[in-house]
Amino acid sequence: KQWYQRRVRGDRDMILGMLNLLMTVIASILAGVFIRITSGRNPDSDDLKKFINDVFSHEIPHRGGAFNAPENTMCAFQKAVEYGSRAIEIDIQYTADGIPVVIHDETLDRTTNGSGPIAKKTLKEIKELSANYTFSQSEVGECKVPTLDETIEFAIENDLILLLDVKGGEFCAKFSETLTDIQKRYPAFSKKFAVISFFPDILYNVRQKHPTVFTGFTRRHDHIQDICRNQGYLNPTIQSLLFLADRVYDFVMFYVFVPWMKINMLEIRKDDVSESYVKSVAPLPVLTWTVNDPEEKAFFKKIGCAVMSDVLVLSDGK
Repeated sequence: KQWYQRRVRGDRDMILGMLNLLMTVIASILAGVFIRITSGRNPDSDDLKKFINDVFSHEIPHRGGAFNAPENTMCAFQKAVEYGSRAIEIDIQYTADGIPVVIHDETLDRTTNGSGPIAKKTLKEIKELSANYTFSQSEVGECKVPTLDETIEFAIENDLILLLDVKGGEFCAKFSETLTDIQKRYPAFSKKFAVISFFPDILYNVRQKHPTVFTGFTRRHDHIQDICRNQGYLNPTIQSLLFLADRVYDFVMFYVFVPWMKINMLEIRKDDVSESYVKSVAPLPVLTWTVNDPEEKAFFKKIGCAVMSDVLVLSDGK
């Protein structure tokens, strides 16, 4: 009986929490209506047009091309160059000593021979690890977790565009400092990268403090459900509330936040992209992820999307 009462009480607290979230989102919609009416989208600039054309000119290696080489490593980036890529997508986390490194997960376990949170390891400790993942050294050589600086310098040398996927809203302050540093030390690179993220606070911070930086909003239809699932909060009792929360979140993001923040492009999971969807968000360009099947690639290119893929193809399509 006590277990049942605790379960009911826990479900009740979760439901109340979700209702509070929905009320907050509804209030945001009402506030955003005024913002949307009084705000315009960024005028097209020559720099932005060139950037978008370059991004759309070839398939974008997801995490540098995770099928052909260990993801988010210099080994993968070199492969991408050999295949004629014009842009690559990478992920950013921060070490214990505040250094931005290129790795997807919050922990080292999946893609290195180390373990534990990246945020609790120094750069020196991380550099001692192998990032070969499932690839042998005979296949790709020795791979390490690269720093963001190393990756930018490689991109400059090879005339590559970087799509910087920033993980976690807790990195807002750190990443703002990182952007300031990038723009100061690599001025020629300022129009060769974009910041993309699932997290509105990251993009808001970038727009407020670095208004000339290109930005992209990343979206999946079950974003809130996915967060709750990862935290162990998802159960049948609240499934329908979370579904509703995701729909309201979508509305706020696409009809208020994106135009208000003058976001330059959208990165949408492939399951959520259709021809009608691409037309509905025009003139915003759409990048879709992660597309590895050749027939799916052909479809998304036909409807006007850029394709992000783990599987690299040569620039002539072979």
